[in-house]
Formats: sequence, C-alpha cells, structure tokens
Amino acid sequence: MNTKIMNLFGDDEQEKDLFRKVDTGGRRNENPLTQQQKEETTEYAISLGMPEDHIHYTEHGYTSYGDSFDVLRIGTDVYPTDILSSSPNSRISWKGAIAHELIGHREAYLHGWTQTDAVLEEVQASLRAAKFAPELTETERVDLVEDALNRLAVYKKTLGEVESSLFLKER
Repeated sequence: MNTKIMNLFGDDEQEKDLFRKVDTGGRRNENPLTQQQKEETTEYAISLGMPEDHIHYTEHGYTSYGDSFDVLRIGTDVYPTDILSSSPNSRISWKGAIAHELIGHREAYLHGWTQTDAVLEEVQASLRAAKFAPELTETERVDLVEDALNRLAVYKKTLGEVESSLFLKER
C-alpha cells in the first residue's frame, strides 16, 4: 500500500481490517456473488427506491445501508448459506436482507425514525421489512420476524417491552 494511503488509514492492523474477507462464521454466504445475483439484487433494490448509482458491491465488507451517503453496500453475506441452521438470521433470503436494509434502515433514516440503540435499530429494521416490503413470501416475512425476536432474546427483552419505542407504522 502506498504511503499516502497508509497515512489515511494508519497502522497495518487498520489496513488488514479494511480489506478483510467477510467472515460470517458460516452463518451467511461468503462466496463471491455471480453476475446474475448482482443483477437480481440490484433490480430489487431499485424497486424499493434505491438509486442505482447508490448501490455498491463488495467482497470485503458486509451488506449494509450507509445513511451518511445514502448508499447500499451489498456484500457476499446478502445471500444465506447452504448450510442448515437454526439461526433466524442465517435463513434470511437475499430479498429479506435487501428489504431489511432499505425498508428497515433506509426508510427509518429518511423519515427520522432511527433508533439510538443498535439492537433496537436492527429489531425495527427486520420488523419493518417483514411488515412493509413488497414481493416477500410468507416464509421470508416469518424469518425476518424471527430474526427480530431472536435479537430481542439476546438483549433479554420482549417485543411487548420495546414495541412502543419502535416505528412500525405505514411508510
């Protein structure tokens, strides 16, 4: 890495972190996306209102919505793994993952509905996607709800305890 870029990122440890391979511990896909997968995820993201020039692909980062620049970053983890898992997050389909980022996080951000608590933000994103995202199957919706409930269980909370603080109304 050249000196100018090194100075931007600091030490070698930060450099390694910046270019690390996605490691989901086998819970999500880690293989590079095919051109067909990129085309279908792009098409669905556009149908959910994401401008095409704000969609970026990475093999070195996770799927996420970046509100600072209104960017959808799609990583290899957008697809579930082929390995059977009891983890609800591992079962979320690529459409469910895109809906989680755009209907869940992006719409919340654009309307001022984001949560300051990271766990509640993830719970809200999954529930909003399950409730409002178009073109999801019943199974995809159930997986998103189970993801939200699982996140709450880890947080040692119930939906009843936090529901009033979540924005789950129509867009």
